[in-house]
Amino acid sequence: RYFRSDVKQSLLKAFSNQELVNGRHGFFHPDNFTFNQPLYLSRIYETAMDVAGVASVEVTQFRRWGKLSAGELDEGAMMPGTLEILRLDNDPNFPENGKISFNMESGL
Repeated sequence: RYFRSDVKQSLLKAFSNQELVNGRHGFFHPDNFTFNQPLYLSRIYETAMDVAGVASVEVTQFRRWGKLSAGELDEGAMMPGTLEILRLDNDPNFPENGKISFNMESGL
């Protein structure tokens, strides 16, 4: 019942670093993270599954940009350093500030 392109746009908004139209913040909004706060993979699944039209989610990569995996996907968490705040801007001009992508299957 959903167009893939519409669901993808909704996912990009849900995982953005912006303030959304409804006044809520996207998942990666700077106000949602603080120093040394881990990112749990379960929160990624939860946020994606809350988007209308998403039937299932499979995370295939979960790591820091430009780094080899340190087991984050297997551990289900990304742990920042003591004075580090996680960031994901999803700006193609600055991929070092974090990137998220979605492979859409099924739908219209």
